[in-house]
Amino acid sequence: MSNRHTLAELRLNPTEWHRRGMSAPIDIDKRVSARLGYRYTSDTQHTAEPSFADFFVAA
Repeated sequence: MSNRHTLAELRLNPTEWHRRGMSAPIDIDKRVSARLGYRYTSDTQHTAEPSFADFFVAA
């Protein structure tokens, strides 16, 4: 169980992601938020997934 606990702590640390050549989930959330807005990030309570209707504008 201690290995799982340690792994969970490492996953929360952005430096550990960067050391392995990856982007931390919080960094990805920031990029998505900057491009699409706050409602598509995982840090909001009611995360709305993009839907088919999001790509069309009412005429």
